[in-house]
Amino acid sequence: GIITAEAASGPSADVQAMVFPNTDVKYLKDIGKIHESFGKDRLFLLVNPFWKNVESWGFNILAPNAKKIAQEKVFDCEGGGFQETYVLNRFSVRGEDCVALKCYGYDWEMFAYIEDYSYGYGGPTLTSVRLGSSKEEPKSSTFTKLLNEREEFKMNKSMRQLRRNL
Repeated sequence: GIITAEAASGPSADVQAMVFPNTDVKYLKDIGKIHESFGKDRLFLLVNPFWKNVESWGFNILAPNAKKIAQEKVFDCEGGGFQETYVLNRFSVRGEDCVALKCYGYDWEMFAYIEDYSYGYGGPTLTSVRLGSSKEEPKSSTFTKLLNEREEFKMNKSMRQLRRNL
């Protein structure tokens, strides 16, 4: 659906967001119309964590030109296409829960979760540990390297739990 926030200062500061559009050509046409009417100086957000690149459109026999239209309306549109402004990627690396976070204007930040028993109730609380940052989108291999360098992750999660229970 479409969400609109109208600014008190006037239409030039309005914001619109299209939330979870699918790969149907109808949405691509709507995106083109909204983007054109808003112009390059007003904020129009596309919120869909499944749209990573034009390959997200796959092959659809009912919409044979969907990839081409998506390339034009989303990735190559006037103003340089839509940019990723917030991305949260989750990984499981060496059995560890890891997260890569990208916020517009900043590098990728990488975190892993470790068990924290200091709260003294029930089981552990997961605490995030910052592993580092990267200009490029991190891969599992990047996390593996960073985890191997950290003392608290020398043993994997299963070994830490076993050690704690002995």
